[in-house]
Amino acid sequence: MSAVDLFFSFLLTLALHATVLLGAAWLLERAGALKHPGWAELAWRIALFGALLSSSLEFLPSPGDLSPSPRAAMLAPLTTPAPAMVEAPQAAFDSGTRDPAAAPRPSTPPTLIARETMPLPASGARLPTDVEVPDAAAWGLLACWLAGLLWGAVRLLAQAIAVRRLGRTAEQHGAIPGPGLSGAARLLANELAIAPPTLRLLPQLQSPMVLPGANVLLPSWSQTLPPTQQRAMLAHELSHLQRRDPAWRIAQRIAALPLFFHPLARHAQRRLDALAEDACDARAAQLLGSGRPLAECLATCLSHAGARAGQPALAVAMAGEPGAVVRRVSNLLENTAMTLRPLSPGVRRTALVLAIIAIVALPGVAITTVASQGFADRILTRLDINGRENFSYRSRGPERSVDLRLSGEITFNDGETDVVRLGKGARLDLVEEREGVERELEVFGKDGVIQRAYRVDGKAMPLDADGRAWLARTLPELIRESAINAESRGKRILAKGGADALLADMALIQADYAKSRYLGVLYANAKLDDAQLARSLDLAKGIDSDFELRQALQVALDSQTLSPDHQARVLGLASEIGSDFEVAELLISVASRLPATGVAREAWQSAIANISSDFEHRRVLEAMLTRRDVTPATVELVLDSAEGISSDFELRNVLERAARHTRGNPAVLAAYVARSRELSSDFEAREALSALVNAGPVDLAVANAVLDVVAGISSDFEAGEALRTLASRMPADEALVNRYRAAARGLGDHERGQAEKALDRFAVVD
Repeated sequence: MSAVDLFFSFLLTLALHATVLLGAAWLLERAGALKHPGWAELAWRIALFGALLSSSLEFLPSPGDLSPSPRAAMLAPLTTPAPAMVEAPQAAFDSGTRDPAAAPRPSTPPTLIARETMPLPASGARLPTDVEVPDAAAWGLLACWLAGLLWGAVRLLAQAIAVRRLGRTAEQHGAIPGPGLSGAARLLANELAIAPPTLRLLPQLQSPMVLPGANVLLPSWSQTLPPTQQRAMLAHELSHLQRRDPAWRIAQRIAALPLFFHPLARHAQRRLDALAEDACDARAAQLLGSGRPLAECLATCLSHAGARAGQPALAVAMAGEPGAVVRRVSNLLENTAMTLRPLSPGVRRTALVLAIIAIVALPGVAITTVASQGFADRILTRLDINGRENFSYRSRGPERSVDLRLSGEITFNDGETDVVRLGKGARLDLVEEREGVERELEVFGKDGVIQRAYRVDGKAMPLDADGRAWLARTLPELIRESAINAESRGKRILAKGGADALLADMALIQADYAKSRYLGVLYANAKLDDAQLARSLDLAKGIDSDFELRQALQVALDSQTLSPDHQARVLGLASEIGSDFEVAELLISVASRLPATGVAREAWQSAIANISSDFEHRRVLEAMLTRRDVTPATVELVLDSAEGISSDFELRNVLERAARHTRGNPAVLAAYVARSRELSSDFEAREALSALVNAGPVDLAVANAVLDVVAGISSDFEAGEALRTLASRMPADEALVNRYRAAARGLGDHERGQAEKALDRFAVVD
């Protein structure tokens, strides 16, 4: 499965899960089953966060699986046992035969398994498991989703920055309230069992609000409110702190980011915000004995409402949308019944645990699409409905098209040329069109007997010798190409014929996804000799998908005990990967285990040189420097490779990581200086020099290296900063001090004076 396929599959599954969970919360609330605000809030939160959790769990690798796939049977022991099978000897082709007691059974039959946990369609009914989406539409949907996600993330970041800026403004320029407001806040904090908040007054605010970090901002006009209204206002805001609403608001918006397109997700945010305000209104009314003071305070807020300046969307404001405020004022004045008693922590924890268990244990629904070798030549779709797996494989070509669908538990004979067992309700549908002739086969169970319906160009026919030959030729190929049950099938081939048998079988595979899956099975379950490893790498070279090639190489490096020569050969294939991200992911995963020395050094250099992205380049180099046994040769390789990084920011980050490895190694120090000189940004150059100075003891070699780089910094400020940092740690050497002063003389008067002053610690030496 390529990265694009994985994202598209996740998007479809997320949309489906969100619709089910958020729709359930909406229906429950509409039906009046969530009258208690605590239950309503819990239901909406579970629905919003549960959609992300359940859809993500579907794409976690199952134990023993080598690629992301839906985890439909993660809690398999909780499901019902597999149902009884219907069997038929291989010879029963046409009308179907009841399984006699002495019917021969294959010794190690290949089996496709799906647990039976739901009512099934009547025998012979088709299962609509495949919905074809035009490639342009699929790519368009994914592009729109990514664009919307990016736009939403940028907006959320801007809102977070606005909140942070408002907090800093309040800290620097906000007025401290008088003793009346401050004293009331302390008393209320004691009643609510929370720490007293930080109060600040700002004239530009239209409404009181709470920011993360227990900061309560009040408009200047709040000091003119009557004491009862002030107390009501503070009771409302401190209730938000007690409920941790600022943190919840941020978390809820992050959870809703991937669901920006979903109307129920937006509705969930609005409902959660409204429920939080209602809960705090109820708490404030309880603390004051009446809702009127808070209603009057809210009315005052509305009278001051003008431009919404100073009210970031992420801030929890007491008076936001006028319509909602009017509703709350009406409820408070009319003494509308409010549920004051919140759900107990025990009840909430129990409900949350049960909801999580339901989300995780319920197999749910997952959609997985796998495309390889072009946009639509081969597509594998896997649909899990309550633990029942349905596979659909489609192949399109100029001379041939094939559709294969399997549902439930199906067992093939040893040669994989026919079905010999079916689980309850299981079926197989196969359609092939070649050279203008369409052949179709349906295999299903009826009254405990395997039935086969065979048609040629739509005309029903007995499955004669010609039909059996077609099936024997077509079915094994499709089982290989679709990688259906690749794990168990690959292990079975290994058990029978060893690595050579599986390699021979893989040589027949054309699809990238299937090649990658079977290579993963081979590497994880067999120890290969030199010849077998060479054959497997030749097969890997034929994988066009960067994601699938990286997956296969990853398993090889993780599971095989490779000699240095073999490590170099496997790493050498990383140069075949065109995606910077996939190359980086592969190299980062093995950076802590595979040395970049000896025969593997050239392979590392070649693979790293293949990365054009400065960001991914930097990630790989930093990973190489995190080894516990980093050798000078590895650091030198990292610094030499860093020459290809054009971004000053990324290069400086690499230098900072490498700084601690420069001591006592002239070659590494020289490479560090060379890379530092390549920094066009004076700020980044100064940062790199500061990292070098602070990384350990500063001897003459390090100090002179710093002065070498300082000579190329054009900014007097940055050069002066670098010199002052050096002066605080450099050794008391007369020649070095004279060179330092020579560098300082090239600075402006102020910076030179500061640099000279930093040498006061050497006054005795002078």
